[in-house]
Amino acid sequence: MLSGNQQKLIRSLQQKKQREIHGLFLAEGNTIISDLVRSGELNTGNLELLATTPEWLQRNAPEVTSLSERTVTATPAELKKLSALVSPPEVMAVVRMPAGSSRELFRPEQLREGPSLVFESVRDPGNLGTIIRTADWFGIRNLFCSPDSVDTYNNKVVQASMGAVLRTRPVYIELPVLFEEAGRFKIPVYGTAMDGDNFYDTPVKVPGLIVFGNESHGISTHLEPYFRNNIRIPDFPEGASATESLNVATSVAVVCAEIRRRQR
Repeated sequence: MLSGNQQKLIRSLQQKKQREIHGLFLAEGNTIISDLVRSGELNTGNLELLATTPEWLQRNAPEVTSLSERTVTATPAELKKLSALVSPPEVMAVVRMPAGSSRELFRPEQLREGPSLVFESVRDPGNLGTIIRTADWFGIRNLFCSPDSVDTYNNKVVQASMGAVLRTRPVYIELPVLFEEAGRFKIPVYGTAMDGDNFYDTPVKVPGLIVFGNESHGISTHLEPYFRNNIRIPDFPEGASATESLNVATSVAVVCAEIRRRQR
């Protein structure tokens, strides 16, 4: 059964400071856990604890046999008290973060490995989680965030990413430092802006960095000197849209799809 100390640990992981102290984060919900177990992403190397109702465990016994030493049962009422979800889950996992800080995980050479997505001050956890899930779908591994962006391991980010945080982890880095490294390798940087060039008519080199701004304020002007040029996703027909702009996560999906289309 789930002990008092284990319950205390799970509750503490709702706070960024405690996640950093313990080096752990929380993933919860039937769909995300089942997907991670089936894909092999959740294994004894990165799993600290799997808390599940007896019913869920019985239904999924073959898949989680290898995780039995780290699996404990809990009542639905216990999981409801511990969960941040609106609908209480039948299962939640306490997962280990990758070793080292995200800044230490940055390798300048990785900028040569393909398209890179860069985010300045993305604050909405649902947006970042969806962005991570989208990047994972399109096989884009290089994601960079300014330090004031929402934490990758925020519970809502993890849920929106559907576990893709275990495959595509944003690196948090001061963006001028990142852009200077890109310049050292002669890798172009492209901004996104409403007054930019039509994305579909603009060559975008790969490897290259595409920068997306804050949900409300866009990209800061002090970053623009690093850009080769600005690009925009045109509305249709151009100039006739009643919507002011696209959501940042939607913009990322459009850009990723077009980049991969060009590569085909």
